[in-house]
Amino acid sequence: MTLTVKLPEALERDLDVHCKIKKLTKSEVVTRLLEQYLALQAPKQTPYELAVKYKLIGCFASGEHSLGRDHSRIIKEKLRAKQRAR
Repeated sequence: MTLTVKLPEALERDLDVHCKIKKLTKSEVVTRLLEQYLALQAPKQTPYELAVKYKLIGCFASGEHSLGRDHSRIIKEKLRAKQRAR
């Protein structure tokens, strides 16, 4: 897509200098800036959505179906067994 943008003279000079120094085209600079701007404007994800996205939460097959419900009892039993083993 072709896009025409009117820039103030000072901004156009700054862009020209930047492009020459960095060896980039104006299109490359504008494209990168638009990508960054649009990424910042995107709706923020909740911690839950991020955890699901990166697969940090979910089901793990342990064979024990009551781990969530009985976690306190299970931890206490494991600690007692560890103390007895000493």
